Amino acid sequence: MRSRLRRVTGLVRRAVGHAGPDRDVFLLIVKSVVAATVAWVIAHNLLGAPSATFAPFTALLMVQATISQSLDQSARYAGAMVVGVVLAGLLTPLLGAATATFAVLMLVSLILGRWRKLGQQGPQVGVAALFAYSSFIQSGAPSASFVQLASIAGLVLLGCSLGVVTNLVIAPPMRYRSAQYSISALSRSLCDLLTDVAEGIRGGVPEQDQADAWLHRANQFPGMVAQARSAVEQAVETRRFNPRRLFLRSSASFEGYRTIINALDRVTEQLRMATRGLTSAGSADTSQRHEHEHFLADYAAVLTAVAEAARVAGQVHRDDDTEQVQQLGDATDQARRAYHALVEQSGGRQLDNPDQWPVYSALQTDVHRLVEEFVQARQNLTQLIETDSASRSW
Repeated sequence: MRSRLRRVTGLVRRAVGHAGPDRDVFLLIVKSVVAATVAWVIAHNLLGAPSATFAPFTALLMVQATISQSLDQSARYAGAMVVGVVLAGLLTPLLGAATATFAVLMLVSLILGRWRKLGQQGPQVGVAALFAYSSFIQSGAPSASFVQLASIAGLVLLGCSLGVVTNLVIAPPMRYRSAQYSISALSRSLCDLLTDVAEGIRGGVPEQDQADAWLHRANQFPGMVAQARSAVEQAVETRRFNPRRLFLRSSASFEGYRTIINALDRVTEQLRMATRGLTSAGSADTSQRHEHEHFLADYAAVLTAVAEAARVAGQVHRDDDTEQVQQLGDATDQARRAYHALVEQSGGRQLDNPDQWPVYSALQTDVHRLVEEFVQARQNLTQLIETDSASRSW
C-alpha cells in the first residue's frame, strides 16, 4: 500500500508540477467529470428526460485529447446515433414490434455502421438503434414513442455539445501546437522518470511492481516523441512565407529542435531497455545481492547526472543558444564521470550468474548508451552553432 501510495503521490506531483502526459491525463479526467456532471444536471434535473443518462454518457466520450478530435468524434458520434434512432423510428412502425423486426433493424444498422465517414463511431448506429427500439416498444402510444426517440437524439446532441464546450473552455489543449512546449514537456518527463528510477534503486534492488511502473511510464515516451516531432514540423510549416518570422528571435531553421528531438528519441529508447532490464533485476542470483546493491547505488548516480542533462536539453530553444549548450556540455561531462566511476567500481565484481541472462551487464551497456546519446547531441548542437556563426560572418 505504501508503494502504491507513493506512485499515486508521484503522479499527482508531476501533474501539478509541470506539463507532460500525467498532467494531460489529470486534466482529461477533470474535464470529463465536469462535462458529465453538467450534462446530467441539465438532462435530469432541468429537463427531466426519461433517458437522461444518454447526455452524460455522450459527454464523457466526447472529451478528447485535442479540440479537433473532440469536434471530429462528436460529429461522427452524433451522426451515428441519430441514424440509429431514425432507423428504429422508421422500421418499427412499418414492420411492427417483433423479433423479425429487431433482426432486420440490427442488420440494416450494422450495415450502415460500416460507412467509412462514421469511422470508429460506426458501431454506435447499432447501439442507438437497439436503445431506440427498446424505448419505442415500451412507451405504448405511437406519439409517445416518437417523442421518446426525439428525446434520445436531443440528449445525444446535448452531450456532444457539452463535451466539446468543456474541452474548449477548461484548459484547452492548444499547446500541442507549440514546438517549445512539446520538447520541454518531453525532456521534463524524461528527467522525472530518470530521477525516480535513480531514487528507487539507490537503496537496492527495486520491487517488481515498482520496476513495472517505471517500464509503463517509459513505454509512453514514443507517443510524446512523435507529438513533439509533429509540433516542430507544424511550426516550420507555419513560418513559411510568414512575414512575422522577421520579428521572432527563435531559429528559422529549427535544426536545434530537430537535433534535440532525435537525441531524446534515442535516449527514451535506451531508457525503455534499461527499465525493462530493471524488471528482471529482482530475479537475479540472490547470493550476489550485496554486489548488486553497490552496483545500483553507483548506477543511480549516473542516472541522476543523465536526468540533469535531459532537463538542460529541453531548455535549448535556439540554434544559437550557446549558454544552454554549454550547460548541456557540463551535464554530459558529469554523466561521463559518473559512468566511469560505475565502471571502475564494478570492474572486479561478479554481478551476473553465468547460467542466467546477464542483467547487470546489459544495464551497464544501456546506461553507457544513455550518456553517449547526450554527448553526441552536445556535439551536434555545437556544430550547428559553429556553422550558423560562419554563415553569418560570411
